[in-house]
Amino acid sequence: MAESIQVYGFGDNDRSGKVRWTARELGLTVEDVRLRPGEHRQPPYAEMNPYQHVPTAVFRGETLLESTAICHTLADAFDDPKLFVARGEPERNAYLYWLAVFGETLEARLVECAVSRAGLLGPEYFALHEASLRRKLGVVASQLPAEGYLAGARFTVADVLAGYGLRLALGIGLVERARVEPYLGRLVARPAAIEARVFASL
Repeated sequence: MAESIQVYGFGDNDRSGKVRWTARELGLTVEDVRLRPGEHRQPPYAEMNPYQHVPTAVFRGETLLESTAICHTLADAFDDPKLFVARGEPERNAYLYWLAVFGETLEARLVECAVSRAGLLGPEYFALHEASLRRKLGVVASQLPAEGYLAGARFTVADVLAGYGLRLALGIGLVERARVEPYLGRLVARPAAIEARVFASL
């Protein structure tokens, strides 16, 4: 019987998608716990996650916070399939590089811009970051692999972060889909991504 994970989030388009996708790649059964707007600031959720962010996950009896950290924790719990690149493996530097590009350089600003476009933040947030993000996404597009994945032939957590970031960028018009193909197409076609509904809005 497959192990299960509880994932708390608002819906398909927030950062909980990264966790659902990683979990499905690992063969976990995902129990979605959907929050209504505002519930994340109230008990009992605010007691689980004092940052009052989504997602939160419960796996093997442990409450996990921060979507990227949750993805790493899940990946580290399994050697088959192996969604991480360990120290000493030749693809390690590429793996760490792409984790930083999508997890640090791009994600927070992309989320702010998406929330701004949705009307939940003022339009000044999008205006402030648009030019910089377009330039950085252009660099990323020029470096995406024509074949395989970011750390070689093996799909990893770096690709999960990339897929989430690229979906945000496409959704708010900061990059054209043709510029991130055929790499994006390989992500969209993954059965686990389909099950996790990561790209349902594209």
